[in-house]
Amino acid sequence: MSSSQELRSDFYREEILMETVFDALKAMGKATSVELAARLDISREEVLNELWELKKAGFVDKSVYTWRVADNNVQQEQPAPEEQPEETTTATVAKISECDLTATIEQRGPQTADELATLFGTTSRKVASTLAMAISKGRLIRVNQGGKFRYCIPGDNLPAEPKAASVAETDGKAFPQPACVALPVQEAATQEDIKTETVADIVQSLPSFTETRADDLILPSLHMANRELRRAKSHVQKWARVCAALRELNKHRDIVRQITDSSRRVVSEK
Repeated sequence: MSSSQELRSDFYREEILMETVFDALKAMGKATSVELAARLDISREEVLNELWELKKAGFVDKSVYTWRVADNNVQQEQPAPEEQPEETTTATVAKISECDLTATIEQRGPQTADELATLFGTTSRKVASTLAMAISKGRLIRVNQGGKFRYCIPGDNLPAEPKAASVAETDGKAFPQPACVALPVQEAATQEDIKTETVADIVQSLPSFTETRADDLILPSLHMANRELRRAKSHVQKWARVCAALRELNKHRDIVRQITDSSRRVVSEK
């Protein structure tokens, strides 16, 4: 087949495809690009390309993720770049790494997912998924500032958190801050002896946190809490072995007393 015949066949194919997408949308009334691709049995990228061409020509309109035939085929202006949906294709989303995002946060200070997405030319969803592991490992933390969550480096100058508000003061529309949550601490076997402490009281009682964060203490990261928990478990295991040894010694008090008395006599004779 000659090159002119190939061009002609591609042109006819595009015309048929455009008519097919338009006819399918007209028959369905309104639909998403995924629904049109499934109906026409073609790729979603092809459908999106044709839909945007039809929109430029004024044949279709778009509302969020739904497409429909334009009223009276009024000529529409080409949409601004910010109106381009996130559904266009995953290939256009810039590749980012946790190291790049963390370096930006270190340089610019606390950032929201939307701010990071704008800087790297990607989506906020991609930013959140990339930093999910860093949050779980304690390399980053999220702080609520004015209703927006900002990614911060632990230990840096963090944005001030809003004061804790009780449920009664906000008519039940907001939950109290974690520092005001009362936690039951079992002090004895009976229910009457149970006391309560706040999260702040518990955190303040841990020297590893209060020694270095006396002024800017908010809450420890999950990584730090797990590390302290492992240390505490290690101490508990050591004291458990001590208790076991003392129990064995108490079973043989007479022998221990004899050994002690004998040692004293030897010392006194010397």
